[in-house]
Amino acid sequence: MLRIRLEPEFRVGAAYAAVGAVAIGVYFLLPAGNVQNSLYDLIGASGAAALCVGIRLHRPATPIPWMLFAVGTTSFVTGDILSDAFPNRLLLNEAFYLAGYPLIAAALIVLIFYAGGHHRLAAIDEAGIATFAFAIFQWVFVARPALNGDGSTLTRSINLAYTQADLVLLAGFAGFFVSAAWKKPSFVLLVCGAACLLLGDELYALTSSSYYTGSPLDATWLTSYLLFGVAALHPSMRDLSESRRSSTLRVSNARIALLMGALLTPVGILVFQWARNKPLEVPAITAATVAISILVLWRLIGILRALEGLRMRERAVRGEAEAAQMLLAEQNARLQEADQLKDEFVSLVSHDLRTPLTSVIGYTELALEEAGEDANGRRYLEIVARNAQRLLRLVDDLLFIARLQAGRGLELAPTELDLALVTQQAVLEAQPRARDKGLHLRYTGEETVALIADRGRIFQLLDNLVGNAIKFTPAGGLVEVTAAGDSETVTLEVQDTGIGLDPADAGRLFERFYRTERATSAQIPGTGLGLYIAEAIAVAHAGRITARPRDGGGTIFHVELPAAPPPEDARATGVEMVA
Repeated sequence: MLRIRLEPEFRVGAAYAAVGAVAIGVYFLLPAGNVQNSLYDLIGASGAAALCVGIRLHRPATPIPWMLFAVGTTSFVTGDILSDAFPNRLLLNEAFYLAGYPLIAAALIVLIFYAGGHHRLAAIDEAGIATFAFAIFQWVFVARPALNGDGSTLTRSINLAYTQADLVLLAGFAGFFVSAAWKKPSFVLLVCGAACLLLGDELYALTSSSYYTGSPLDATWLTSYLLFGVAALHPSMRDLSESRRSSTLRVSNARIALLMGALLTPVGILVFQWARNKPLEVPAITAATVAISILVLWRLIGILRALEGLRMRERAVRGEAEAAQMLLAEQNARLQEADQLKDEFVSLVSHDLRTPLTSVIGYTELALEEAGEDANGRRYLEIVARNAQRLLRLVDDLLFIARLQAGRGLELAPTELDLALVTQQAVLEAQPRARDKGLHLRYTGEETVALIADRGRIFQLLDNLVGNAIKFTPAGGLVEVTAAGDSETVTLEVQDTGIGLDPADAGRLFERFYRTERATSAQIPGTGLGLYIAEAIAVAHAGRITARPRDGGGTIFHVELPAAPPPEDARATGVEMVA
């Protein structure tokens, strides 16, 4: 339900609406006479003035329609004043009344133009259907009686002109509903004002003989003046004057009900006349029925064409989607082939590199034994040996990954082992690296932790985690390794006081070749393979590995392994168990 909100810019409009409502109430309390007539004219003049104030206050992009509203209302008010001053000059008075209708209709047409409705042939069609339905109602119950009624030719012509003016006004507002303008409070107020104006005219045409000044019928015209002014004072009046893209014409239940009512109007009028034994307006009703039928047929053709257009667009889009899917499948196949070639290349190159590196390491060890007391020579050879070992570990990592990517899994040789002892050995062998960097490395776990697993792979996992902790911990830091367990589950933890871990990186830390932003910013060397391999080893043993930030800075790596994983678990991961 649309609500007229009391926005800060609408305070003037709200005050005017309240004062106007009170003034209308006072009007009916006053006795008939000049004071009552003057108040009527004052309320009408205030509506025209409010329209001008709204234009000045809100400065719409296109003020012309609102100016036309103000001029049209002024024309109505002028007719009211002249009727009071010169009651016998019928032609002059009614001329000002009738002149207001085309001005307001023109204002509506301009607003409809800027609301985007002029692009909607379907909407024009629907507006035409509603207009023809109202036209036949006007002709049978208002225009025809006015044309054949008592009075002079001038009086009857004026009454007939009013019916046509109402018809033009209704046609303008019917077209307004094609756009999104009906959602604006200002438009709702305009519609309500026009509805009061039309209602007053229709009731006056049907009961003109019993009308008197101060009649309840005056409330309809006074309310229309008031609502026109309030519509101009509401800030949403700016939106009605702005050009906008045409909105989609939706076939809502309200629109269907409106069109159905319009279609049934001629038949309903014919039945009503027949039931009251009145002369049947067969020619007029037939003409209106033919016109409405043609418009309905036109609307139906438009709907069918729109459906056909949608079907053609859907077919074109489906064809494009199928072509895109085929192209995507082809590109995916090429990517898979390229990835496979890359893995094969890495595997071949790694194999070719491992043999010469082994020779380099072997001959370097022999050279170190024969170096004797040559300190410089030994230092150079130690550098060669250290970097050769580093290259060999990198080659082994690449071979490990190539094996995994080829789907061959890990060959595990599970045996009974003491995880605490293996962990202490890993810590002992990493001590030289920790000392060279000025770190404290220690084992603080249990003395004995029973585990059935591949000793070599568990040692590799520990070496990767401890080496990773040493790499990312600055001098003076601490790396602590613990092992614990029971008859079902064993755990390993490697804690460091290094550069730490962002929570957002925890989920991607074990991806192949992934390196955190902190690592790249600190220019710490690495390939991003160690943690990937550690996770693969943990998963191969039916376990899991996680990482989280450490309180006070640093990172904690936590590994959980089953103390004795059943063979089916290992087979489920695609790992080959070797007895």
